[in-house]
Amino acid sequence: MSPSSSSAIRILLIHDTQNEAEPVANAIRNSGQAVRSHFIASIGELSEVIDEQAWDIMLVKLNTATLDATEAVETVQRDGKDIPIIGLIDDYNEDIISSALDMGMADVVVESSEQHIALATKREFAALKDRRSLRSQRVSLRESEKRCQLLLESSVDAISYVHEGMHIYANPVYMDLFGYGDIEELQCIPLMDLVQGDEVSKLKDTLKHYSDGNISSLDTVGENADGKTFKINMTFSEASYEGEPCTQIVIRKSESKSEAELKEKIKEISHQDIVTGLHNRVYFNEKLEQSYQQVLAQGKRQIVSHIGIANLESVKVNMSVTDTDDLLKQIGEQLQKHQTADSTLAHYSDGMFSVIYHQLDLEKAQEHCTSILSSLNSHLFEVRNKTIPVELVFGLAHIDEACKDGNEALVHADLAFNQAVKEGKQIAYFDKSDIANLMDNSIIAKIEHALNHDGMHLQFQPIMSLRGDSQEHYDILVRLKDKDGADISPKEFLPAIEHSELSGKLDRWVVEHCVESLSEHRKRGNNTQLLIHLTSATIQDPTFLPWVNSLLKKNKLPGDSLCFQISEDTALSYLKVAKAFSKGLSLLKCQLSINNFGMARDAFSLTRHLHIDYARIHPAFVDQLLEQGQASEELTNLLKEIHSNEINSIIPKIENAEVLASLWELGVNYIQGYYLQAPLDDMEYDFDSDEEEAV
Repeated sequence: MSPSSSSAIRILLIHDTQNEAEPVANAIRNSGQAVRSHFIASIGELSEVIDEQAWDIMLVKLNTATLDATEAVETVQRDGKDIPIIGLIDDYNEDIISSALDMGMADVVVESSEQHIALATKREFAALKDRRSLRSQRVSLRESEKRCQLLLESSVDAISYVHEGMHIYANPVYMDLFGYGDIEELQCIPLMDLVQGDEVSKLKDTLKHYSDGNISSLDTVGENADGKTFKINMTFSEASYEGEPCTQIVIRKSESKSEAELKEKIKEISHQDIVTGLHNRVYFNEKLEQSYQQVLAQGKRQIVSHIGIANLESVKVNMSVTDTDDLLKQIGEQLQKHQTADSTLAHYSDGMFSVIYHQLDLEKAQEHCTSILSSLNSHLFEVRNKTIPVELVFGLAHIDEACKDGNEALVHADLAFNQAVKEGKQIAYFDKSDIANLMDNSIIAKIEHALNHDGMHLQFQPIMSLRGDSQEHYDILVRLKDKDGADISPKEFLPAIEHSELSGKLDRWVVEHCVESLSEHRKRGNNTQLLIHLTSATIQDPTFLPWVNSLLKKNKLPGDSLCFQISEDTALSYLKVAKAFSKGLSLLKCQLSINNFGMARDAFSLTRHLHIDYARIHPAFVDQLLEQGQASEELTNLLKEIHSNEINSIIPKIENAEVLASLWELGVNYIQGYYLQAPLDDMEYDFDSDEEEAV
């Protein structure tokens, strides 16, 4: 099922006639919401259709002669269906409305008020989705609780749950550690009795200073039922057991100092960015989710900031990978120098740094960002004795209850950053109360609307072989139309949805339309392969590849007619997932391309885990090549290693013919760019004529 169809509201209509019911459905469609409606002509038909499939909303004209509205409501309720019912009346009548609401209807609307109908329908549909999600989450929660209980019982660590100093649960290891045979016996023993007498005060102090949301640890001396003592480490954290708030205690026999230090060092390294020494993306995402949970628990908003280098691409042109790393390290040091005590700072990806302000309000956060900019504007960043102009831009957003998760807040900060760059500002805030952020000018809203109303289209840019490959290759580019019909640049909308669920929906839309177009194109005798870009959300979706398999079978296409492209940054950040994704592609005979290749220090580590068919060189190398007229030593070595791994190289952004001879000598496999051909609306490029010209 396509994303557009899966997001449609399924509506049952009860009215005088089907023709009179259709304008009601159209009123909802005209508001930008996809609708699938079904006209009900009798109570028997209503019972039948609600048994056959799921429905989202029922719109009922209260005074229709088609069937009795009361009986229709009772039918839905009797069958135990959660279908919100909205009554339609000709004129406002308080008595009729009260009676309908008492009957169990969700709302009653005057039929001529089309906007009210649309808004009420969307509201009830949103509430229905929340109820469905809640039911699903409750089931998942019960399953999780069962699994957690099994894990507790089989854990090698001693674990207990304590409420107001008394045990309410302890696993077998915990009871064995302290010499108690069953939980009933332990429940009568206060926690304080399980430590040596002179250690009680230390335990009391730890519990006294233990605060919600934090994890406290205590090295102390335990004492079992026989009076035997032993060194232990107790870790306290907030928890709940059978719905009751309590404290979880995990007890481990004390490790040697060297073992503890080694574990701490390993943990520290796993959370550290190699280039800057700051926290890395994984650590930041963990803290971001913790912040979101704290916001939900405490009701106090926090702020996330996306700090980006607005002129990163131009800065990279004359810099090597090592130089870029040096610059990023200097920027990280300056940001760390100005970091507040109540914040989390990380190098998130490439030229992006992220900060969470856990305690500052918006005004204080903006003042802090202004202070950083004021200081950095007078700071000189130098690489190999050359001053590098750095334009930092701050995008701010709130982490609040309106966000679906912490990542959505980061998406908002990213949108603010992009808007600031576009408007030439240095600081911008994503204001949810600004209608421009929520409606017409919101990139996310535009994409969602475009997916449902064919507001997007594909373009095909040919990729030319320098080695006589007989197969045709096209890079797929997606274009978004604004309300005036003009194209919105992918640079504006793709980063905005990278961390949202829309990225996966957009990927599926692109793949589905590509497969349909490719199927028709190959029927005309063309041996063509499409290279399709994917976001990180898609490679993490376990249902994506089975869906692709069904598409290929339905359209009778071989797997190698598709090559999926992921960025180097995505592959390294989600390496375990990317490895499984690569293996799945191999089973389907589909191919894999790594884009923006060569910038990461450990780029070739990917070859040990992924089966890579193509490596598209990072544009920074190409910019340098075009400017100097010849390949740098770094690009030459990069291509040699790519080819030694039997990977096909792709050089993008070819704007003139001057570098073609150099690329041929370097053994480059494929080239792409406006010099060859600008993106086309159809797969109509004549590859044969280009081969003749090359000869």
